Amino acid sequence: MLKGYFPEVIDVEFTAAMEDKLDAVEDGRGDWVHILKDFYDPFKGKLARADSELERIKVADEVSDETCEKCGRQMVIKSGRFGAFLACPGFPDCRNTRRINTGTGVPCPKCGEELVLRRTKSGRSFFGCKRYPLCDFSTWYEPVKEKCPNCGGLMVRRKSKQREFVACSDKECGHKTS
Repeated sequence: MLKGYFPEVIDVEFTAAMEDKLDAVEDGRGDWVHILKDFYDPFKGKLARADSELERIKVADEVSDETCEKCGRQMVIKSGRFGAFLACPGFPDCRNTRRINTGTGVPCPKCGEELVLRRTKSGRSFFGCKRYPLCDFSTWYEPVKEKCPNCGGLMVRRKSKQREFVACSDKECGHKTS
């Protein structure tokens, strides 16, 4: 499809020539406005032609095993600018959405529900209880399935500058393994 509508853009010689022109701009020997205008004016016409001639492809939503808690429909997996998320297919009547949480298979030490990978508003990863906000357990470290042999608590994977190791999340216990 791309070869049919944009043969010069896919051409290796075109790409190399454009790279040389952009290198000239970087070195102060070329006018970037002129270079982009020379490229975009003919490209704009070809893009409009491809847009009018090509048929639109509708990608079907992937149905998940999660149920919408607001209307009871099966949630679908959508893709957005921050990645995949669950959405109710009843939009616009039902606008329910939620994050897709990656499970760890490790039970929460407070309530026994699974710990899942989550992200803070700034994008930093952490692990928290699937039942949040009913259970507020969280840790910055990746939990492992083995329990601490000393206290029976949660073991987590930690890293220092020298090595990676598994340690008890209870700092008073202090048990570590390599």
